[in-house]
Amino acid sequence: MSDCATMHDWAARFGRNNELVAQQIVELQSKTNRILDVMPFKGCNEKKMETVTVRAELPEVAWRMINRGTKPGKSTSKNQSFTCGGMEALAEIDERLMQINGNSNAWRMSENQAYQEAMNQKMATTFFYGDEKVNPAGFTGLSAYYYDKASQDAIWADQIIDCGGTGNNLTSMWLVGYGQQTVYGIFPEGTSAGFKYRDNGRVQLTDNDGGKYWGYQSQYNWDMGLCIRDPRYVVRLANIDTTALTATNADAFVENLIRAYNQIENPDNCTMAFFGNRAVKTYLDICASKKTNVRLTIDEFGGKKQTHFWGVPILRSDAILNTESKI
Repeated sequence: MSDCATMHDWAARFGRNNELVAQQIVELQSKTNRILDVMPFKGCNEKKMETVTVRAELPEVAWRMINRGTKPGKSTSKNQSFTCGGMEALAEIDERLMQINGNSNAWRMSENQAYQEAMNQKMATTFFYGDEKVNPAGFTGLSAYYYDKASQDAIWADQIIDCGGTGNNLTSMWLVGYGQQTVYGIFPEGTSAGFKYRDNGRVQLTDNDGGKYWGYQSQYNWDMGLCIRDPRYVVRLANIDTTALTATNADAFVENLIRAYNQIENPDNCTMAFFGNRAVKTYLDICASKKTNVRLTIDEFGGKKQTHFWGVPILRSDAILNTESKI
């Protein structure tokens, strides 16, 4: 397996190593978070940090004639570090409930799914809106890198497409080109991708009134971050007014999808996926159902029917808000 592998690959690795609980947890994790369907992960190159060189400009080159020299050039680049955040949840179940349910670990795992879902939702929200300046315990997400078309460095600003909406009730759609040299998830050196599960066993618990009772505690940890090694492999379709998503505007929306696709530096050098919230995904699904729209197709992805644009799956993430401000 490559050092940069998806959650499905990590689940298979756990299975081969007979770590069946870890396999089950990671498989469940990927099923309830569409971001994890396509995002590869690799271990950090500096403990809990991934340090890479981000190139802002290519060097100047020239044609050279015989007996004529060329001026030396250099590229504009800088080192940038991407860090991991750490999440933790403690799931506690009354011992008597465990006894009533036959001390079944399967039942206990089902009861803990709410905690796993909550962690998945927080991860998805952080993936799009996280900012370590606001919450140092988390990681920095896409919106903190692609936020201003007018004043950012061109390598970031050029990847923002203004879809024309105004006000404070807007949304964004994202196109991400994943790959080991482009965009990928990271986890601390010496660990693995996905939830870490620990059975803390029978412990004494305390109710809201200070009363003591015995129960079982499960501990979940998730350490991860996001590395944008090459900013040219993310595109933000910003300022989308969901109230204006009508049949008469379908052509204009599809034109912006074309612009986004062609803004990816090299589509053949990555695995791409679009992400939109429920409103945007529903709109594009309806557009795809119209036989007149040949650019949108409905194909298999992850064992389910999904709308695609030029072969790129359009995945839903309800972590993307409908209350963004114009950028």
